[in-house]
Amino acid sequence: MNKNFLIGMISACALALSAGNALAAKDKVYTWTDEKGVVHYGERPPKDSQATLIKTRTGHSEPTPVAATPAQNTTGTTAPTANTNTKDIDPERCNTARKNLELLNTVARIRVAGEDGNMRTLTEEDKATQRTTMQTIIDEACE
Repeated sequence: MNKNFLIGMISACALALSAGNALAAKDKVYTWTDEKGVVHYGERPPKDSQATLIKTRTGHSEPTPVAATPAQNTTGTTAPTANTNTKDIDPERCNTARKNLELLNTVARIRVAGEDGNMRTLTEEDKATQRTTMQTIIDEACE
């Protein structure tokens, strides 16, 4: 198998994985109960009955802001604060991003499948963008 093709496919898969989570969070899911008492779930609410929008969640959550001054309890001691350095550690995603970053830094010509399905070579600008993306993923997913 052509080495450049394999590198391109790995890069494309990594991008698809990182974009897939963001797209999945935008889906809306509704639930409703029909006249027979059966609960249904769907992307579109029914026109003839009341539906409830379900808040969908992904595995990633945004960090909550920490108060500027710690709250004090009645004894005068400060309340324990949560560790603000918690990350979503994902070893598989971390390893993939590290391998992709290594390829971006070592391989001169990387070919990827374009939107039209034809193969194209990444420009230096494209590679710089991919390096930034991979470094962001590494910062989020690695220890």
